[in-house]
Amino acid sequence: MTTDKNTAVASIVKQLGMPEKAWLQQALENAVSSPQDGRLQISLFGAAAEFDKRCNALSQGNLSWQQRLIQKKEQRILQFASETGPHILIELTTPEKDSKGMLEWSGEYALARDLMGQVFALLDPLAVEQIDLEFIACTEASSLGCLAGLEIAAYDYRQCRGDRDPEPLIPGLHIDLPKKLIDRAIAQGLSVNIARHLVNLPAAELNPETYAKLVSEIFKQSKSCTVAIWDVERLEKENMGLMLAVGRAAVHPPCLIHIRYRNGSNSVKPLALVGKGITFDTGGLDLKPAAFMRIMKKDMGGSAALVGLAAWLERSGFERPVDIWLAVAENAVGDKAFRPGDVITARNGKTVEIDNTDAEGRLVLADALTVAISEDDENRPAAVVDVATLTGAARVALGLQVGALFASDKGLSDALYQAGIESGDPLWPLPLVRAYGNELQSQVAQLVNSSANRFGGAVTAAMFLAEFTEDIPWAHIDVNAWTNETLGAVKGPGANGQMVQCLIKFLENGFEC
Repeated sequence: MTTDKNTAVASIVKQLGMPEKAWLQQALENAVSSPQDGRLQISLFGAAAEFDKRCNALSQGNLSWQQRLIQKKEQRILQFASETGPHILIELTTPEKDSKGMLEWSGEYALARDLMGQVFALLDPLAVEQIDLEFIACTEASSLGCLAGLEIAAYDYRQCRGDRDPEPLIPGLHIDLPKKLIDRAIAQGLSVNIARHLVNLPAAELNPETYAKLVSEIFKQSKSCTVAIWDVERLEKENMGLMLAVGRAAVHPPCLIHIRYRNGSNSVKPLALVGKGITFDTGGLDLKPAAFMRIMKKDMGGSAALVGLAAWLERSGFERPVDIWLAVAENAVGDKAFRPGDVITARNGKTVEIDNTDAEGRLVLADALTVAISEDDENRPAAVVDVATLTGAARVALGLQVGALFASDKGLSDALYQAGIESGDPLWPLPLVRAYGNELQSQVAQLVNSSANRFGGAVTAAMFLAEFTEDIPWAHIDVNAWTNETLGAVKGPGANGQMVQCLIKFLENGFEC
């Protein structure tokens, strides 16, 4: 099923230590068309009436002990024993709810994705050799969600780290859906898992140098993505003082990775995406407590989401031009570490006093944002969006599943919020408060990187970034990138691939500035 345009994406998993093919690809290639024992049939219904009709027919032809109806949060699941093996019927209809202003993301795609992810978790003990997926009156969104959920659920970091390719959990899979839809689901699920895998890699394996080499290798054969690496020499030439300061104590120097996506001739302005890529965050001289440092390999989760998105761009053939900038560094402790009280000059000429070395993400993003928006007229973006694991304050406000959204443009904010709802990868808008910008005033420089006030930390971080975006439409997304439990199709604890699905939907919806 791999085509020429997917060559780069086929190599990504090999370079990462993942199975060389997407799980769905492997399973589909091994599908058996004729009925056989050991086969599991899963029937998915997009209409309650069709579900009831099939259940009534089965009830007449099977003994009561052979079947079990499960009511689960307004969704119905019927399990029974057939002649060829187990049969599971799942109702995918989305109940109408009065949200009363509450944030919900139980749409068709998200519901189907999470249900199928949960079903997949049950398959291992069944020793199934073949799965038949049957779709009855299902929408395109539900069908896409089911297949993407299967791909996402099949990922297991521990299994991927073995000496050989892991055996697929289910050898064969038969799906009666158009190939185009299947390919879309594979591209989406694989992109989420690529982002998860990058975050799951230990910092001893993924440092700024290996990260740059990996991304370059991933897209080496790509016809639509080119990769350029700005090394220390280039960063110095570009006067990127903030990035250089953050990364100067680390053994592996910082770099800026540029993934340039162009698919044919495009008359529209590109979209710029900027990702925070701190491969490990000790906090610097303002050292984090051990408990908070334990999973700081996830501090490059924003950049990982954008690498996953780039893989989707490559595979999908998306038509709009996109520029992805990854600000990559390690915030280490050493004799060269930047210090509280230091005054550093950013790429745009603004001077920044360092109040807290653990507020380093906004520093690397600030320099990268100025690069993203200072392209020539042809490549100057219509809008810029940054993605970062930036503040604990955002997690305190919104928890681990919802990303914080700040935006200078209401249209951009609305488009991202809607994409989050539709994709089940939610965002919630928080305000850019002009008055809070006063917290960033310095007596010795133009800005200070962190407010002494412990309140509103996510807002003041966003206000700092706003100083580096000029008048271009801009959005800032603050995410966690990690889950401590299994959520839907994502098996935890580990990376969750946050914002990949939201950004895919945002691009598919065709936002225009």
